[in-house]
Amino acid sequence: MGLIILKIVLFMLWIYFLYVFQRGKLAFFKFLLGSIGLFFIFMNFINFFKVPCIQFFTYILGLIGKWTSLFEGYAEYGMFFINHNNTVISLYIDLECSGLIEMMVFVSLITFFPVYKPFEKIKIGLTGIVFICIFNYIRILSIILLIYQFGSPVYAFAHSIFGRFVFYVLIIILYFNVFTKSQLSRQKVGKFNYHSKD
Repeated sequence: MGLIILKIVLFMLWIYFLYVFQRGKLAFFKFLLGSIGLFFIFMNFINFFKVPCIQFFTYILGLIGKWTSLFEGYAEYGMFFINHNNTVISLYIDLECSGLIEMMVFVSLITFFPVYKPFEKIKIGLTGIVFICIFNYIRILSIILLIYQFGSPVYAFAHSIFGRFVFYVLIIILYFNVFTKSQLSRQKVGKFNYHSKD
């Protein structure tokens, strides 16, 4: 009960300071506080949609495995079974592997990013979720292919290093295009000219 009251108080303070920053035209602080706060709000509800998302993710990728005969996916358990010679290696999809946290971070940032208009935020937010999901499919598929080709000795490397490297390179490209590039292209710059003396 005490934890629920604390969360309500923190939520009210979050709303209050967002209002203060909005009134004070402190866009950076509103973006920072808003993004962090919304992410933690999402984290409070993650248990409600974590399992269905992992199962859906496993099901879709499992279709590729069924089509290629490289691996088998079991959506109800969130697992893949990869055949290497006469050995079967399992890969379990947990919260970290699902890409949900990265999706929540992206949506939190885009919601309070001041460059875009509300409709643009919705469109870019949904598009970003789709891209992050695709990036995660590429990540898990690259891990599976390495394990399928080289077996269990490359399991740790494929999962902890190679897969993450592929995923986060793609994420950085997405962030650059959505946040950095857009801000630079929309930045208001005053007119510049040389003053000539007659």
